[in-house]
Amino acid sequence: MARLEVQLVLLVAAIAVAFITPALAARTGVIRQPIEKHRNVHPFFRGRGWTGVLCVAEVSDYLEKHEGRHDCAYDHPNGFRAVGVGYNLDDDVETRKSELSATFADYEKVYKGDKCLNNLQISGLLLLDSKRALDRASESVKPLNDFCCSVQAVFADIQHASGAAKDFPERDLRKVIEKAALQEYKGAARELEKTQFCSTSENKNRCDDHYDRFEQGC
Repeated sequence: MARLEVQLVLLVAAIAVAFITPALAARTGVIRQPIEKHRNVHPFFRGRGWTGVLCVAEVSDYLEKHEGRHDCAYDHPNGFRAVGVGYNLDDDVETRKSELSATFADYEKVYKGDKCLNNLQISGLLLLDSKRALDRASESVKPLNDFCCSVQAVFADIQHASGAAKDFPERDLRKVIEKAALQEYKGAARELEKTQFCSTSENKNRCDDHYDRFEQGC
């Protein structure tokens, strides 16, 4: 089995552990608190190369809310060629070619718009892209794994919208990250409103959602 296919299987398995197992436990009475409380990152996964793995499903939903789902390639408002759920075709092209090949799609034909993707292909790429966004965001947001999935999804979405890994607006978000690290989420929300990232019309809707998530906190 190809490495990317193995990775996809592992992601699906992790999602099952994170979401299905707590649901079953709640129904059987083993867990009596609301299921949502068990979607925070367990300490075991912090610092072990498991960045955000239990949050992939929530990040995927959040990305799709902001990006929509596109069967065919299109020009993303933030300046890159994309397909599916904001899947960046201009970033790390060799990796993108491999990932598309693993879903039985041809990069060149998809890029040019000669071929489109089906829902299964889009969903597979979205899982990989969500984990990648979390991994990349963690390079700039050091305490990322200490946050609940709701807040992790905010930083992953900003990374995803920014494009390449080097384009994460770390300096712009410095005060937001500092406030979140102190669990001062309402303060993080106020700092977010001041950022250049959220001053653009392209990012207004997603920033409104980010603000609401920070207001709710973990």
